[in-house]
Amino acid sequence: MDFNVKRLAADAGTFLSRAVQFTEEKLGQAEKTELDAHLENLLVRAENTKQWTEKIMKQTEVLLQPNPNVRLEEFVYEKLEKKAPTRMNNHDLLGQSLLDAGNDFGPGTAYAAA
Repeated sequence: MDFNVKRLAADAGTFLSRAVQFTEEKLGQAEKTELDAHLENLLVRAENTKQWTEKIMKQTEVLLQPNPNVRLEEFVYEKLEKKAPTRMNNHDLLGQSLLDAGNDFGPGTAYAAA
């Protein structure tokens, strides 16, 4: 194992510097560093993309691994000769999630094209 003392000291110095800045910002002794508007826009888009991707992944998992309770419910309604309540099936839910994501991101984006 290669133990580099200089690297450890540099990392510790950086950590302490950031900790001091954070503390001063929280206590109101220093101005908070303002981020560029373009960077903030990118951060919002990244968070939005993360949320939609997680939602689409969840809907895809539901499509691939259906809920056995729903199938049992459909079976019971069929045996009782009653009409099952209408609801969107898993394919429709995934499609709706994709459409909502595309509409949220707007035309000309990869999500809208998908």
